[in-house]
Amino acid sequence: MDGTWALPPECYTQAQYSKRENEQVFGTNWLPACRVEQVAQAGSYVALNLGGEPLVVSRDQAGQLHAFTNICRHRAARVAPEGCGTAIRFSCPYHGWMYDLAGKLTGIPQGDGMTCFKREENPLPAWHLEVWDRWVWVHPPHASPGLLEEQLGPLQNWLGERLADFHWVETREYRIGCDWKVFVDNYLDGGYHVGPVHPGLSAGLLGRGYKTEIFGSASLQSCPMSGPAEGGMAWYWHLWPAWMINIYGDTADTNLVLPDGPGRCRVLFDWFMRGELEPGRVARALESSDQVQREDMHICEEVQSNLASRFYRGGPFVPKRELAGWSFHQNWARAMGFGLKGEKDD
Repeated sequence: MDGTWALPPECYTQAQYSKRENEQVFGTNWLPACRVEQVAQAGSYVALNLGGEPLVVSRDQAGQLHAFTNICRHRAARVAPEGCGTAIRFSCPYHGWMYDLAGKLTGIPQGDGMTCFKREENPLPAWHLEVWDRWVWVHPPHASPGLLEEQLGPLQNWLGERLADFHWVETREYRIGCDWKVFVDNYLDGGYHVGPVHPGLSAGLLGRGYKTEIFGSASLQSCPMSGPAEGGMAWYWHLWPAWMINIYGDTADTNLVLPDGPGRCRVLFDWFMRGELEPGRVARALESSDQVQREDMHICEEVQSNLASRFYRGGPFVPKRELAGWSFHQNWARAMGFGLKGEKDD
């Protein structure tokens, strides 16, 4: 790892990389689309955008889960409004084409005489779908998926019962003026930025005990906690390419980082807590976490702005801290078909 350098700045700023990432990174991996409880009832659905692709996850009247592209076969309007809801069927808001909860085309207004277009041969493209723990995972239809278990790695056994008594409390979306990789880099620096950027968070962690472990394309950062939570551990898992799960004391959160065009990203946060969900306690926990996110947003947006400078050409990794970040860059370079400076020095 010594002697290796981070990605060149243009990888964070130029549109050509964003397009390739949607195809070669987000288009070839399993991604968590929603929590199982969001589609627990027959007729429930979640419509969202993953890696630049509109998607619906739904549960039909027989209780079967489905995932399919949220684009009408006719003129490319979305058949389901973004967000969560319930439906008997989906009706395209443009020309009224109808689809069932499995994505099958069931009706074409004034479609009599369309002999060259068969409804039964034109369902909405189905995505691969798996359920793991409390999440629904999906994989784009155009690529042959690897096993979800391989992508999860040791997390699937490590998590075990650790979240069993945690309850979901809130979802928030942060729109950030930085490339998605800037946000992930910040997360994976082994706590290097915690002292300067997060003085409040730093007071609750024993930074000298920070540890990083690599498991294939996944990484685990951990740190002993101090203060009221002394004796406990903070755990920070990152799954390639852009999903994190963090457990610290009686609070946990997941973060899904999604590109939103060059120099922008969306981060979807879900918070979970165990114990009594007293409103004041929940509000304090969310306020504390939100403060950390705002601090991260500020530094990430500053970094993104400075990456456009003619006089910054990238920097080296600090081996004692940035092992997980280095591994992330190696994974990105392999997925994109690139090499990195000093790649053979690992």
